[in-house]
Amino acid sequence: MFALFLRGAGRYWNRQLLLRGFILGVFFFAGFGLQTLGLQWTTTSRSAFLTESLVLFIPLISFVMSRKLPSLFTVAGAILVMAGLYLLTSPAGFIHWNRGDWLTLVCALAFSLYIIGVDLWSTPDTRGLLSTVQAFTVAVLALPMVWYEGAVLSPHADFFLAMLYLILPGTLIVVMLQMRFQPQSTPSRAGVIFALEPVFAMLYAIMLSMEDVSYRAIGGAVVVTLGVVISETGQKALRSISA
Repeated sequence: MFALFLRGAGRYWNRQLLLRGFILGVFFFAGFGLQTLGLQWTTTSRSAFLTESLVLFIPLISFVMSRKLPSLFTVAGAILVMAGLYLLTSPAGFIHWNRGDWLTLVCALAFSLYIIGVDLWSTPDTRGLLSTVQAFTVAVLALPMVWYEGAVLSPHADFFLAMLYLILPGTLIVVMLQMRFQPQSTPSRAGVIFALEPVFAMLYAIMLSMEDVSYRAIGGAVVVTLGVVISETGQKALRSISA
């Protein structure tokens, strides 16, 4: 389906673009693969918290690559986000780490590198091509896992509806929106924004009666949102006050 976005983009094909799309696909696959594998040994809450530690990895990696420090508001926002995520996910028992925790931490590193790669390489001319190569790479890497797990196609309508949801809004739309708009921000700010994912997950779970309302979780969601707001608007607010 990503190929539908390739009209008129054939002239941009080159080995460098293929390599970049392949690298993005490897990072994308590693992120989801390691997260899924880590869940065999760690808890869901710890996995959610550790995955979002990407808000700390991204500024560090960006600094190593560009020697450019993130803004004070981005750092403050990231710290608030991590504090809010701790309240939101309540990852108890961090004294004793297990292999699942380490795998999930590497998953966060893979997602961090993916976000930085999108920032560096996605342009209006190349984002469709990058998305297509990335999706093909993920499919090729994931195919052996399907055989290993012995997965079979279900004939039931619920299965196809679930697949349709995962393919269209869960993959195609999300990836294309990220390729389109993330380069207009910075990797560090994008990482902070992505931390809103568990906040929305909590809200949907409550609305669908899948989870009970928790005041601690609500407090964590508020802190995460505050961190995102500070990261996104703090610099502009300071300039307005100074002016």
